[in-house]
Amino acid sequence: MKNRNLLSIKKLAVLGICVSFVAGGCGKMTESSIPKLEEPVALNEAYRPVEYGTIGSLQVLMATAVSRDYCNYYSANVNISQIYVEPGDTVNVGDVLAVCDVDEAKKQLQECKDALAHENETYEISAQISDTQIKLWESQAAPNIDERVADTGEFSTEQTEKNESTDEDYNKQIATEQENQRYDKQLHEYRVQKINEQMALYQQLVDDGTLKAVHSGLVTYTKKLTEGRSAAAYENIVIVSDMDDLVLDIKDTAINEYKYSDYDKKYVIVDGEKYDVTESKYTSEVLVLSKINNRYPDVCVESREKPFLTAGQMYPVYFEKTKANQALVVGKDSIYKDGDTRYVYVKNDEGGREKRIITTGESDENYTQVTEGLKEGELVYYNSTDQVPTKYSKYTVTRSDFDIANYGVRYSRFDAGTITETCDYEGQIVSVNVKQDDTVEKGMLLYVVDTGEGKAAITEAKNAIDSENESYEQKIADYNKQIKDLSEGGSSAEENNRQDEKPDTAYDEQQLKLNLQLLNLQKKLACADHTYQLSRLQSAYDSISAGNDGKGNISVYAKNDGKVSKVSVKAGDNVEEGSDILQITGNSTDVLLVQVKDSNSYKVYKDNIADVGERVSLELDGTTIYGNCIGFAGYGREAQKGYINQDDKGVHITGNTDSGYGNAAFYIKLDNGIPDDLTGASAVKFSYVSFKKVVVVPTSIIHKQVNPMDKDDISYYVWKIDGDSVVKQPVILGDYTSGSNTLVLYGIDEGDEICLAS
Repeated sequence: MKNRNLLSIKKLAVLGICVSFVAGGCGKMTESSIPKLEEPVALNEAYRPVEYGTIGSLQVLMATAVSRDYCNYYSANVNISQIYVEPGDTVNVGDVLAVCDVDEAKKQLQECKDALAHENETYEISAQISDTQIKLWESQAAPNIDERVADTGEFSTEQTEKNESTDEDYNKQIATEQENQRYDKQLHEYRVQKINEQMALYQQLVDDGTLKAVHSGLVTYTKKLTEGRSAAAYENIVIVSDMDDLVLDIKDTAINEYKYSDYDKKYVIVDGEKYDVTESKYTSEVLVLSKINNRYPDVCVESREKPFLTAGQMYPVYFEKTKANQALVVGKDSIYKDGDTRYVYVKNDEGGREKRIITTGESDENYTQVTEGLKEGELVYYNSTDQVPTKYSKYTVTRSDFDIANYGVRYSRFDAGTITETCDYEGQIVSVNVKQDDTVEKGMLLYVVDTGEGKAAITEAKNAIDSENESYEQKIADYNKQIKDLSEGGSSAEENNRQDEKPDTAYDEQQLKLNLQLLNLQKKLACADHTYQLSRLQSAYDSISAGNDGKGNISVYAKNDGKVSKVSVKAGDNVEEGSDILQITGNSTDVLLVQVKDSNSYKVYKDNIADVGERVSLELDGTTIYGNCIGFAGYGREAQKGYINQDDKGVHITGNTDSGYGNAAFYIKLDNGIPDDLTGASAVKFSYVSFKKVVVVPTSIIHKQVNPMDKDDISYYVWKIDGDSVVKQPVILGDYTSGSNTLVLYGIDEGDEICLAS
């Protein structure tokens, strides 16, 4: 994947340059006003023929041919036990790529089950508490007035209003609680749904913890386990690329920034031939997820004609918007005006100029359509302040390849499955139980470290359990006291009867029963919460205690089979958290890891790596060794590159792990394997820019002009030979040269004749 900072991309793709679509033309000019003299004056004679062309605008974006990628990931947080493939391997759909730690998945599944049981239990108790509270408020509301009248006589007006006001308050509380019940029910159902989804994912991992290829192709990326085995949900573990399915990726042009979807014509130039293209479509789900996360995919285009594309090659993609097609046109700098009248100066048979009134139509930045007054081939004067060349040789435009090289100055054999064991604590090494070249098996003791914090960590976890127990005991004691006081004291008339009259015994007993029921339910809820929290704290304590002798000495065991390739510490060494302890390596490979770093010997573009499938080379003892890029390890600033994936579970954004190299890196395979001795080899050479069969001309024939009204408005042109005339022809360039040559993206083509200064 290339990441280029080029004018052809930066200025053309982002800002855009509008030019006309005619064979001859001029640079960026403004419409002239009527000159004071009857005949215009120029530095020398400047004419161009009237031609048929298209009035409109043009945008040129740069695309790179890349393989279609397929991401392979877990839908839940996992610990990776082993990745079975490496960059350069070929896999078929359904092949096992990796396996996760099933024991860890079982643990996560049990935690989900516990969380579900706790959610259901606490929701049921909370619902009972809510129902009981509503009944209590209903019992505290004023009884039916007719029933009170029968017992106590007529109410006074004042007492009646007081009762009605109190009843209204209770009714509001009841209505609010009922609304809360509806919300709590929806929230509970949502939580249950999410927990069940997680349980299904972990159950699937327990049943089969393998990660299987979703598509056939070449493995081009694998998660680097040296930085840890844990993998987040939707983190890419393996990326498989289909090298038979190349698409044109317009890099650094995300779909939210793309402004050319409504252009009339879209095409790509491949090996000098034109092919119509259309943009790849994204589903509404992808667009919504992109907007939510502010991470948008690149614009990709494809052609139904399926031209032969080469991985890593760059191709210009053209977007045209038409106002008038096959129209008779002249340059805007040829047109003068007198009120509503438009006129030009036409070269006559005697070599002089005659004034001709014309009728105009559509215009673009450079050209105007002429509907009446001119014929094709007539020579029209244009106002040129540039000296038209009179002494020159002819240069005929051809198509050729255009390349700028990049270099990877550091490379080494890549060993498959290398794991760096790093220390999780600060402390002192007690013992290293393996040595270099030892063969280890999963579960074998590797080393022991005295953390000094191990004992403290266990103590802290134990204290958390004790604190939870003490807090729970206090809560239960408080509830028991309230229940006892309420049972023994009953409910007084002053507390429960709103009237200063004799208490309603049945009414008070009902409130007492409801209050006791409410307290017992709250006590039950506290018990359920305590049981769940205690279980979680105990699990954390068991995890911390694993491998810890209680005095701070922690034993670390091998998580995989392999061979010790490096031991970085010895007994007595002090280590910090994250320090390298040793490396365990799997099988050796015939893959070279290439890193792109600064060099005093080569011009290096550090933000750029070879594209998958791209040819690379290496000079060794006067011989050029060739190979292919077969994968990538890190993109530099794009190390956290994201992908948008859609599967049967929905749409997800997946990402790669930072390689940890601190710079761009990729993998290559040499055609005949890695030589035994690479000490005399040069840097790995690959393409920074690579075009085939494009217009490349000597830089000296290209001229620059600056708009005097806007110094940032810069355009380029060549002097084109058109019959007996020399005309200024605008061109679109890239902001890079190769030697003394420059790439021209638009304006001239193979066979055109250009003035080359003598």
